[in-house]
Amino acid sequence: MKLNIKKYVSYNLKELFKKGHLAVGVLGAIGPALIMSYFILTETTPFYIKHVSNFYCMLGMFAAVLHPLYFVNRDYSSKTISLINNSKQNRKNYVLANVVIALFVSLLYVALGICLLLVTKQLGVPGELKVSFLLGFFVNVFLLVLTYFLFGYILLLYDVRSGAVYAILTAMLLFLPNILANILENIHNEFLSGLIENFPGYFYPVMVGSNPLSLLQYFIGCFTLIVLFVLVLNKSKKIEI
Repeated sequence: MKLNIKKYVSYNLKELFKKGHLAVGVLGAIGPALIMSYFILTETTPFYIKHVSNFYCMLGMFAAVLHPLYFVNRDYSSKTISLINNSKQNRKNYVLANVVIALFVSLLYVALGICLLLVTKQLGVPGELKVSFLLGFFVNVFLLVLTYFLFGYILLLYDVRSGAVYAILTAMLLFLPNILANILENIHNEFLSGLIENFPGYFYPVMVGSNPLSLLQYFIGCFTLIVLFVLVLNKSKKIEI
C-alpha cells in the first residue's frame, strides 16, 4: 500500500490542533512577546519592536521544530514506522510528508509572528518595521525550522534516543548561541570570529528575529539544509524492511 502524502499531512496537522500541541507552542511563542510589548508600552524601557520579535522566537522556534519532529519520534518509538517502511517509495514519501508538515508549521509561525509585530507596532511599540526586515524574518524562520527539524530527524534515524534528541535541540537553540556569543566577545582572531558568525548553529538562533542574514549566511544555510535533507532521504531509503 502506497503512503498518500496529502492524507498523511492532513491527518497529522489536524492532530496538532486537536491534541492542543500547536496551541501550547503558539502560547509559548506569543506569551513572552506580549509581556515584552506590555512593558515597552507601559514602562520607560530601551526596548523596541525587534525585542518583541526576539522574544517571540525564543520559545517559538523551539516549539516549531518540535511539532513536526513529534510525528517522526512517535512513529519510530511506537514501531508503527514498520508499516510504512515496506517499500522504498513509502520511505521516500514518508520523509517528504514530514518535510511538508515542517514547512506548514514554519509558515504558520511566520504568519503569527508577522501579525504580532504589525499589531504591536500599531499599538505604539517603537522601532522601524521595514519590508526587508519582515522578508528576512520570513526566510529566517523557514530555514531555521526546516534545518533543525532535519537535524533532529537524522539523529532519530541513527537511533539516538528521543530524550537525547530533545536535549540536544534545546541546547542548540537556547544555550549554544549564548556560549558562542560570549566566545565571540572574547576572541580577537578574525578567522575564528568569521567561523562562529557564519556557523548556522550561531546565526540562526541569534539572527532569526533580529535581522536578515548576509548573502554568505543564506548560502551556507541553504547548503546545510540541502545536505541534511539528502542525508535523511538516503538514510531512510536504506532502512531494512
